[in-house]
Amino acid sequence: MKYHQRDVVEIDFPIQGEGYKVHPAIIVSNDELQMNEGFVYLVMISSKDFAYSRQYSYPLTDDMLTFKMEKPSFVKCQLVAADVESGLIRRLGSIKEQFFNEIIDKVIESIF
Repeated sequence: MKYHQRDVVEIDFPIQGEGYKVHPAIIVSNDELQMNEGFVYLVMISSKDFAYSRQYSYPLTDDMLTFKMEKPSFVKCQLVAADVESGLIRRLGSIKEQFFNEIIDKVIESIF
């Protein structure tokens, strides 16, 4: 298994009305799901901070990550996608566990 939960990867993310666009994303599903089913769930990361969706965003800072983002970025907790490992372009790093847990809480709050 090449990728794991909490990894930040690049993926051709489906964007409504735009088709697909390469974005960083965080793998939120657990490793067991990937091993057994062959796919992962991800939440998109974007540098765009739209006012209409701010309540679903989680701001990222470099101290939350094991690498540096090129721009100030936000986890778009309402934008979840599933993909297979072969659809992931590359691993950028990972998010630290404390912040990952906060993002999971925000995803649950945003969707449910």
